[in-house]
This record gives sequence, C-alpha cells and structure tokens, in this order.
Amino acid sequence: MPEMTSGTALRHLQAAQAGMKKVRQAMRLAKGDPDSLVRISRAGWQSLAATHKQLSEIPYEAASEPVMTKQLAVQRYATSLLVRLRRIARNEVGTVDDDSDDLDD
Repeated sequence: MPEMTSGTALRHLQAAQAGMKKVRQAMRLAKGDPDSLVRISRAGWQSLAATHKQLSEIPYEAASEPVMTKQLAVQRYATSLLVRLRRIARNEVGTVDDDSDDLDD
C-alpha cells in the first residue's frame, strides 16, 4: 500500500467534512419531522464514525501544517454534529437547526 501524502490526507479530510455537511443540511430540511430526524441521525452517526476512522488513518508523515489545520476544522465540525445528534437523542429537536457556530471552514 502506498504511503499517504499530505495532499491525499487533505482530500480525505475535505471529503469527511463534506459528508458531515450533507447530514447537517438534511437535518435542517427535516426540521419539524421527528421521524426523519431519527433516520438522519443514524446517517449522521455513520458519518461521524467514518470521519474518525479517516482521521485516525492519517500517518504522522502526512501531518503537515495545512493537514493539521484542516484536521482541527474537521474535528470542530464533528463535535458540532455530535452536539446536534445528542439533542435529537434527547428529543430536543427544536434546537437542531441552531447553526450559530459558523464552522463551515
């Protein structure tokens, strides 16, 4: 298996963030529909799991300054998604669409 480069790592991180962003957009569209939010929360959990797997697979040799900066942004985005998923699990669906965190780096 070839060694991962910084460029490849950045592409993986961007793809992970794009997947989480799609889930958050779906959550906004499903506002007011608890059944849809539960289905979307499952997809959100899978996206989080895939993101963490991708983060863990980046070797130290590929961890350049831009990669580490993007990794920080992706981790903040993942945390924001996890907060929303927790709100859905707690049945606090009215606060799911609060996008005041501005994490669209």
